[in-house]
Amino acid sequence: MDIRLVAQPNCSAAEELRCELSFAMVMLGIPENFPIQQSNDASVHSPRLFIDGNLVRPCLPEQGQVACGACLTTHSIPDREVVRWHLARALGRKTVLFICSGNAVRSQTAEAITNHFLGKNWAAFSGGLFPMPLWKPVATALHEIGIELTGSKPKHIELFLGCRFDVIVSLCSSADEFCTAFPGRGRRKHMPFDDPFTSPFFGIGDLNRTRKLRDDMRSRICAYLGGTE
Repeated sequence: MDIRLVAQPNCSAAEELRCELSFAMVMLGIPENFPIQQSNDASVHSPRLFIDGNLVRPCLPEQGQVACGACLTTHSIPDREVVRWHLARALGRKTVLFICSGNAVRSQTAEAITNHFLGKNWAAFSGGLFPMPLWKPVATALHEIGIELTGSKPKHIELFLGCRFDVIVSLCSSADEFCTAFPGRGRRKHMPFDDPFTSPFFGIGDLNRTRKLRDDMRSRICAYLGGTE
């Protein structure tokens, strides 16, 4: 795999992009000492990242704005999740996008479980229609089985509009089938799970219900994706 970063000299946006790249590489288990070619080019307006010769473009340019003190302008750089998608494809891994309404419980859990248990063959991503902060019991329940949610953040599904996934899995219950409306490309699978965050017993047994969701997801998702490898 060939990784190349081209930017103007002393470009602070290039440094930000390199940080996003480094985070994505760690997520995929790529060694920290993996060679990255970096070259200066004063004619380049915004920093450019190439993976195996393919330009990594931001899917939502207006959300990737970074001010640069070297050229006194603002550059658009791709989000770390878009960079990770390109890296995963270059590594030959299959990709799956999990969707739920808030990207706070179900899709985050599914993403973490897939990356932890099936990361050799799959790279998982997640997004929501109405992104909300991660629900605290999720991190606790996943920590109990050895999964740490370092750097997890809420994401809107539009972040991935330029990405093609092998599988797109909607996780909303049957009452929320609007989650199948993602317009991106990829095979669709509807695998509904109840959301403990919206349970009428909210605040009572939250962690136990999240543990049940975790275990159900581990069983069903690993069986499904394991069978499509």
